[in-house]
Amino acid sequence: MTVRQILGVVARRWYTTVVALALAAILTLMFLQDGGTYSTRAVVEFRWPGAARTELDNGFTNDSVISFADMVALRVNQGREPERYSQDEAPLYGAGVRSAEVVGMSFSGNQWVTDHPIAAVTVQVIGRSQRQVEARQSALIAEVLRTADELQQEAGAPRVDYVVPAIDPLSTTVQYIAPSRAGRLAAIAAMAIAGLIAGVGTALVWDRAARRRRGAGRPMTAGRTT
Repeated sequence: MTVRQILGVVARRWYTTVVALALAAILTLMFLQDGGTYSTRAVVEFRWPGAARTELDNGFTNDSVISFADMVALRVNQGREPERYSQDEAPLYGAGVRSAEVVGMSFSGNQWVTDHPIAAVTVQVIGRSQRQVEARQSALIAEVLRTADELQQEAGAPRVDYVVPAIDPLSTTVQYIAPSRAGRLAAIAAMAIAGLIAGVGTALVWDRAARRRRGAGRPMTAGRTT
């Protein structure tokens, strides 16, 4: 079909385009009113007993302390390794997730090759309510601390030799993540284009089906015989 023919079909079946654009507008309005999400990424660090964070040999990069922190994360996750993205810094909301929680080790590398350079357990929580995110963050951090204490008790280590967990206070902040104005405008434009394409496609299909029905309903004429 030529562009002129397509425009003619769209003009005749104008109501399909109107309906498609109306549905796109409703969906866009729902998405915009849906709002953003709350996110936090707390860090629990592990060091030798009595070691300050600024000391060179504080155990933060020691293989034994890193292995212990990994055991803590595995126990909290009931023995399951959490799913990883290609980068440790990738936020959960970047994958479109709106409600989730992940406890795992800080790592470098990617989802195929993983290396734990530091003894730090990360607690990631995202949700639709700030109160909910804060509550889950506190509960998961408490579980990490309790698990670290239980593992060392089970090993029979003297309390003075316990590996010490410490919460990075700057990491417990809950952030509100919302799309920018440019992102909103881009989403509106994309939905408008999608609605227009759907309306034009529906008009062409509808018009073709109508012509087939008309062609099938015409009576066949008998040819002349001589």
